Amino acid sequence: MATQLSVTVRGFVLTAHARPDLTERQLRPGAFGTAREAEWSQPALGIAATAPSSLEPDPAAEWGEERLARVWQTLQE
Repeated sequence: MATQLSVTVRGFVLTAHARPDLTERQLRPGAFGTAREAEWSQPALGIAATAPSSLEPDPAAEWGEERLARVWQTLQE
């Protein structure tokens, strides 16, 4: 995963001078299947899309409303 992230970031760094529009923040509705609109730049989407391809859910984890609320609160801080 580290190599994938490094290559993604390096690619965006190398193309940033020729394509500055790639780093501008843009409103993206439903990124990664969510119902919320959020600002995502192309580099941020590329990096964020890399992690889920290498991660697996924990089958022992129990997800409920309380846990989702705690995760959401942590992300907002």
